[in-house]
Amino acid sequence: MKFISLILLACVSFLVGCSEPTERIENKLTPYLQEDLKFMVAETIRSSKDKSVLLDTPYYRVKDFRLFEGAEARIYAAYAEVDFFIYRDIAMHEKRKYRYDVNTRGWDRYKKEWKFGADSLK
Repeated sequence: MKFISLILLACVSFLVGCSEPTERIENKLTPYLQEDLKFMVAETIRSSKDKSVLLDTPYYRVKDFRLFEGAEARIYAAYAEVDFFIYRDIAMHEKRKYRYDVNTRGWDRYKKEWKFGADSLK
């Protein structure tokens, strides 16, 4: 009986240890987005050789962030939709979608597309 109790306790500890705190999931997104922004700016500079097309301070906005629970969270625990604004005189931005993979404990970009329109919050 003690052996079974010990095994059950070990299993519960393992399962509790596998789940990741919500704020850690959110905090892991920020550096990932900053790297994407840096890459987009660097690629634009490399391809156009003209820094004047860029905003003085390129930025991004998280438009949608959701945490999943239950069966939905077995593979992906969270979702984020982010708009990146880098161009000065072009009313265009890149929308990227991300999901948090429970197995790798990291964010995964799975879609990106260009959209016309300026930042609706400016």
